[in-house]
Amino acid sequence: MSDWFPDLVRVEIERVANFACVKVFAELPSTSDYALEHIEAYQDRMPALFVARQQTKGRGRGARSWFAGDGALTFSALLSQANTPIEPHAWPRSSLIAGVAMCQTLEQYADTELLKVKWPNDVYLAGRKVCGILVEKRELANPVMCLGVGVNVNNSLENAPPDVQQKAIALTDITHQRHFLPEILLEFLLRYQKLSEANASSLESLLAYWREHCLLTGRQIETMQGTQQLTGECHGIDVNGSLLVQTSAGQRQIVSGEIIRW
Repeated sequence: MSDWFPDLVRVEIERVANFACVKVFAELPSTSDYALEHIEAYQDRMPALFVARQQTKGRGRGARSWFAGDGALTFSALLSQANTPIEPHAWPRSSLIAGVAMCQTLEQYADTELLKVKWPNDVYLAGRKVCGILVEKRELANPVMCLGVGVNVNNSLENAPPDVQQKAIALTDITHQRHFLPEILLEFLLRYQKLSEANASSLESLLAYWREHCLLTGRQIETMQGTQQLTGECHGIDVNGSLLVQTSAGQRQIVSGEIIRW
């Protein structure tokens, strides 16, 4: 394997983060697509981790795409029920946990005041998106969760078109340094595992951190749930991970949906 992800590092991640296997690719259309298409092949080798140096057809929520050029960190993990303390019915909680885990990971490199979490799990750095996360579930005899993550790390966006620069940023654009991607990956995995243990039954222990880093708190937002649109002021999240929105008709709990304006 090339110097961006040495084989010794791959083995170390397997050992330290307790993964049955870690596979590293030079390029994939999507690490999550690859993982989900090969679930049967990895049924006895979970948790399994798939990392790509370049991802050409990455996916976000809904029909959104996530293109990641050279220097980004893109990976997906396949987890069975035995690999996480969170029960399958509550796996959507893992989405919020992953967002906080990445926010805390990036705090090791950038000022914590610059880092925010946008419900349910996007991570923002200096007001622009630096990380996207997608959690998917496959209802098999033994349910499987796929945790997909894309982080702009060394793929600077300084020369990107102005409209892209307004929306996205890379870690290196703030630190002006190049970072070792496997180090960030391992830090995230360990934090995600620790937070999953601490929040297996509810997100109560996560609330203080979330309130401090919530990008939307105090803002007027518009959400869409199916065909229903709702407008109000964001008041953070509750112990179940629902978004709290104060509307003219009272406080509403948004369990799922899309924030279309904020």
